[in-house]
Amino acid sequence: MKSLAGKIALVTGGSQGIGLATVQALLAAEATVITCGRSLDKWKLAIAQNPALCTVDFHAVDLTLPSELKAWFASVRRTHGRLDIAVNNFASSARGIGGFSKLSDGEISAAMHAGLLAPLACLREEILLMQLGTRGGAIVNVSSINGLRATPGAAVYSAAKHGIEGITKSLALEVIGQGIRINAVAPGVTLTPSWEARLAAAESPSALKASVEQMVPLKRFADADEIANAIVWLCSDAASYVVGHTLVVDGGLSQA
Repeated sequence: MKSLAGKIALVTGGSQGIGLATVQALLAAEATVITCGRSLDKWKLAIAQNPALCTVDFHAVDLTLPSELKAWFASVRRTHGRLDIAVNNFASSARGIGGFSKLSDGEISAAMHAGLLAPLACLREEILLMQLGTRGGAIVNVSSINGLRATPGAAVYSAAKHGIEGITKSLALEVIGQGIRINAVAPGVTLTPSWEARLAAAESPSALKASVEQMVPLKRFADADEIANAIVWLCSDAASYVVGHTLVVDGGLSQA
């Protein structure tokens, strides 16, 4: 991987899981990294486990609140003046999981806001920052294989991810003339804190893990680092001719 020295990179949801792995990968590639998360305590824990993260510009922000989102991007503009790389990674407990007819209006609204509307607001701010100069930039949206297929029992989550797929393709063509490349990564089952919590809550964590792994041709969960590697590649000049593409990183699950 070529060095990203001199590049300013922003990652949303960077305090754990795929977001944290992406922050660490960008830092290892020598980028200047900006990130956010809802919990300062989680970020302090991440720094304790990897002291190199102390150089990251972290802000405790809830991006589902428009006022906090706008204030954060205003701060990024004042401090850094531009963006070269942006990664939109959103994880929320408001995912709209469950039988569709049993979900309340509030649950549906919260899931669509966290999974689609907040990422759209971030995309707009990121593009505006990239348009400040003449360098262009690269944006990667973290989607899901559930944005590429039917997902019974998670229809609202799937709808949000299908929306991410749609905006990725449409915006990619809208802004490529300005030198801004937009792509997406669609992970499969990945061992993130949300999956770890789901396994821990199961009657038999080992049985659930084994049953999920059995469905994956590679017979295992992805590590967050494997998703981060794909994201950083799409952000780099090595992917300079890749536009409007979704890179599926799922161990073959979507083909099974």
